[in-house]
Amino acid sequence: MDSDASRQLKHLWCAFIDGERDFSGIDLAGADLHHWQLTQVVLWGANLRGANLAQAHFRYAVLTEACLHNANLVQADLRGADLRDAVLTGAILSHTRLGGAVYNQRTQFPVGFSPIQAGMVPLGPGVTLPAQDLRHRDFSGADLTAANLSGALLAKSCLFGAGLQSANLLSTLLGDCDLRYTDLRQATLMQADLRGANLSYANLERANLVGANLSTCRLVGTHLHHALYSKTTQFPADFQPPPTLHCLEPEAMLVGVVLSGVQLMGLDLRGATLAEADLSQANLGDANLSGANLTGANLTGANLAGANLLGATLTKATLTGANLRATQCDPDLQQRLRCEVLG
Repeated sequence: MDSDASRQLKHLWCAFIDGERDFSGIDLAGADLHHWQLTQVVLWGANLRGANLAQAHFRYAVLTEACLHNANLVQADLRGADLRDAVLTGAILSHTRLGGAVYNQRTQFPVGFSPIQAGMVPLGPGVTLPAQDLRHRDFSGADLTAANLSGALLAKSCLFGAGLQSANLLSTLLGDCDLRYTDLRQATLMQADLRGANLSYANLERANLVGANLSTCRLVGTHLHHALYSKTTQFPADFQPPPTLHCLEPEAMLVGVVLSGVQLMGLDLRGATLAEADLSQANLGDANLSGANLTGANLTGANLAGANLLGATLTKATLTGANLRATQCDPDLQQRLRCEVLG
């Protein structure tokens, strides 16, 4: 190890003892950190090429974009670490503890290494991570478009500027999260717990907030245009839902509303006016639409399995490709639906 790396190592140790945790960009190529305890340290973009990290503790460390090429990580503890965009080519990962560590498509591993078998967590568009424990993590700017995070634990995590468009966050715990500038357009946040979260300047356009708890959220500059909520949605005490928000409840007036692809499963929309509404690809399974006015509604590809359509009006409604299995409806409508299915 050269003298410059030795100085960097000494600086790291002294600053760490004094409470410093952010060492982004530090150059520790070839350094000997054998047995070092560096839990929750930030080494974003650090150069650890060829470093000896055997038996070192890096639990929940941020190693995003770090270079760990040819590093010795034998028996090192990287559980919960952030290895997005990190380079681990040639690294020795014998008995390395990696459970819960996150990675993405750009993380580079040694030939033949399986991150899934090591218990690592993939992050990226469309990932499926239901009920995953991801608390106290920094996922700033992460692209999680259309990800399934239903029931996940994300309390006190940082998702600043993250992309969560169309993500499934059903019943997800997001308490005290940093969600500033986060893209949550068309995200499903039904029954999600967002108490204490900072949603300032986040984009929740057409997001589904039915039954969500936002009672102590920060909503400065939050974009809520055409977001959906219900009587069970809890907003801050001083918050007044603007007219552009749509309350999904019995007898709601939602003429021409765009709810394409939205999760509305099991909702009580008795007597609601949804004339000319765009409900294409929407999930209305087991929903109560008895007496609802769906005149001219677009239900192309919608899931209506088990829905209650007794007394509903579907004059000129489009039902092409809709799932009508076990739908409850009046005899005349039943005959029409049978004809729709048979073409």
